[in-house]
Amino acid sequence: MRTRSQVWQIVGSLFWLLGSMEAVAAGIEHNVAHKTWTLTSGAEMYQLADRDGVLSVDYFGPAAGAPNGASGTPTLVRQELVGEAEGQTLSGNAMRLVDEKTNSPASGVQVLTLTLRHKRLPLDIVAQYTAWGDTGVFTREITLKNTGDAAIEVASALSLSLELPRGGYTLRHLYGEWGEEHQLATETLNGGGRSFGSASGRSTNGFAPWISLRNEDDKTEYLAELAWSGNWDMRVSRQPGTEPSVLREQPVMLSMAMHWDFGGSLNLARGATYILPKAAFTASSGDLDDVTNQMHSYQRQFVFPQSHANRPPLVQFNSWYPFQGKASLGDMERLADVASTLGAEVFVLDAGWYNHTDWSKELGDYEPDPHAFPHGLEELSEYVRARKMKFGLWMEIENIGLESTMFQKHSDWCLAYNGAPIRQANRCQLDFSKPEVRAWATATVDRLVNKYKLSWIKIDYNIDIGDRFDPHGKNRPGDVLAQHVKHYYAWLDTIRAAHPDLIIENCSSGALRMDTGMLAHTHTNWLSDNVDPIESLQLGFGCTIQFSPEVCNHWMVGDNDRGLVDLKKTPGWWDFMFRAPMNGQFGISSRVFDWNQPLKERAAENIVLYKQVRQTIAGADVYHLTAEPAHRNPTGWMAIEYVSPANGDSVLMAYRLGTSSAENVFHLRGLDEQAMYDISEDGRIVMHAVGSKLAKEGLPVRLGDEWNATVFQIKKHL
Repeated sequence: MRTRSQVWQIVGSLFWLLGSMEAVAAGIEHNVAHKTWTLTSGAEMYQLADRDGVLSVDYFGPAAGAPNGASGTPTLVRQELVGEAEGQTLSGNAMRLVDEKTNSPASGVQVLTLTLRHKRLPLDIVAQYTAWGDTGVFTREITLKNTGDAAIEVASALSLSLELPRGGYTLRHLYGEWGEEHQLATETLNGGGRSFGSASGRSTNGFAPWISLRNEDDKTEYLAELAWSGNWDMRVSRQPGTEPSVLREQPVMLSMAMHWDFGGSLNLARGATYILPKAAFTASSGDLDDVTNQMHSYQRQFVFPQSHANRPPLVQFNSWYPFQGKASLGDMERLADVASTLGAEVFVLDAGWYNHTDWSKELGDYEPDPHAFPHGLEELSEYVRARKMKFGLWMEIENIGLESTMFQKHSDWCLAYNGAPIRQANRCQLDFSKPEVRAWATATVDRLVNKYKLSWIKIDYNIDIGDRFDPHGKNRPGDVLAQHVKHYYAWLDTIRAAHPDLIIENCSSGALRMDTGMLAHTHTNWLSDNVDPIESLQLGFGCTIQFSPEVCNHWMVGDNDRGLVDLKKTPGWWDFMFRAPMNGQFGISSRVFDWNQPLKERAAENIVLYKQVRQTIAGADVYHLTAEPAHRNPTGWMAIEYVSPANGDSVLMAYRLGTSSAENVFHLRGLDEQAMYDISEDGRIVMHAVGSKLAKEGLPVRLGDEWNATVFQIKKHL
């Protein structure tokens, strides 16, 4: 007779086997006797229970580690709902379950919807839990319903509230500012609390709404992210138990929530329904890469819009760095001539095509500068497309410049405070909750797409709007910025529906508003305005931790941010510059007409190489085989491996940095240990090896000089 632990080991193995099949492994089991709902996705489990009328969590984590299974006797009961309204708690005995239902809106997707009613307030909470195929990821989406005749002040309502088991924890979070995005911080979670968030108006200008917590006692890795592009709050805490020196007696608390205006409350109008941002969470008995790959699979399968026009990811040429804000027809034609011969597939005309004096101050007046483009942009569009490239255009649709005609006519369309438009960085922000704003934006994009035959649009957002808006009196709604964000999401969906072949790139002074909320409505994201090839390594490393790599878009620019390349440097350095931004979607923005023939040939060879590996990168599980390099003055080596779940092929990108040895050995992951692989370096077959050898003994990599890079393709031998 098997022990209960052995049974759960078998269950875990079954979940793993199901997780390796197509995305049909999600499930929901309702145990009426024990009053539990068990959601499964891949090898992970999330079990909810009705404990004496209190909605609680019995278990969250790898299914193989679930104690007591479905016996209904959890080792730890955790409250599921946390919040406060009108001085009343929204958790515990204050709520009672009044309805439950399950459904499957798509193949492999299972949804549990629980409706709870407050015992003292005319308030319902609808909690929707979704198990997403075989990804191992669950989401929770909370809806507040005011069923009364008066407004309700909601002081707090959490998109996610988790109590994680006792133990010693390692905390990881992502932080950064302009030019220094996607930096990974690792620390021991000590007693007390750690708070993160944004009140700047941009979701990732400071911290990202993403967190990893590893229980070092039972080796479980937990991961959560909030799909939100406005202001937010996150807190993790570990409180001491009855003995002050003992920190392992209490569970670890994690919460994620929208940050309402002024850091205050939400005024939920009578009869109103309010949907909070969706939180996604997962767990793994593996390491950080294992759990992030589960989240990447969820992002790729169920969140990020798929564009056939950008699959595989197109090689772009962008005009910004060689001609910052000073575009003209002649200069753009010179760039296009070289870009097409190098192998670029889309040419994007960046800021400076519409302005007479200052591109930043004249935002919104989207008519070509007649001096720079005397025959309009049609001429450049035709020129680019005649060279077998798609044509794209930059705009900053949410903002208008303070010296624009738009601002003179429609300053009342802007978000305001104290009765006046909020002015920042030569611009003000349009309020997309206004129907007239959305109508103007739609008409503008429709006109530009149709008139200039656009295949790509880069939408920037260069403002920190903050969290203080009108109305700001006693009855302020609390969600002015949130309403803008939600309507902007919907507007993006409208544009994608109207122009299904249009590729939409998101940008915000780099990646200062890069989150799964925004990427649910766009196709790719500009990684950073920092294009230094050495510092770009850390940027790509960090981006591929939070996001699946195909949405991490970056470019080769040169030895400085004016697009200049030192032609006296070695071809090895040139390779390094091209390969540093190849960890996702790749492009170039440089003074290519100044390049000599050897550099052009090197560029064309690297673009051919990228085109060989991009299909694997775009759908890959990602393994970071080294620690994250320092943002400035990195030393040692950096290596990232990409493994295609579809066919098992792999790509290894290895970079030799400063103060480093000439050789390193990388133990590859995610390969079939029994399979034989053909291994090519920079496009040339160099060896054959079985998967087990590559994992255990590793792949030796040698680079004779510092600041050099190499690319390995590891293909299953047929």
